[in-house]
Amino acid sequence: MKEKIQRGALTRSMWWIMWGTWLGLLGQQAADVERFAGTWALVGLRCLPLLLYVWFALRDSLRLLIWYELVLLFYFISSVEAAFAYEADTLSVAGLALVVIQFTVCMLYIRYRGREVRAASRDE
Repeated sequence: MKEKIQRGALTRSMWWIMWGTWLGLLGQQAADVERFAGTWALVGLRCLPLLLYVWFALRDSLRLLIWYELVLLFYFISSVEAAFAYEADTLSVAGLALVVIQFTVCMLYIRYRGREVRAASRDE
């Protein structure tokens, strides 16, 4: 069985930032659908790719997190489109900021967590 490698202080703080921005992005997507009187089924469809993150993050699988990064690109394109389509829309701008923060922190987490995992495997 694979032994769980402890996170360092930097990756632990990135871990919590990723969860915080994930929750914010999930709420922003739900609010965006509700703003246009969408159904709960549409909220579920729009948030389903984000819910896959829970499985990826709990497994601490760096490869799956890389795939999650590609999913975030869809949300980035959607947020940029909404930010320019609706004038003075703070919800769309907030979604754009959350996606950029989530992508950046997730990318840095993959980088530094990969270093921790490699260093731990070399020590064994």
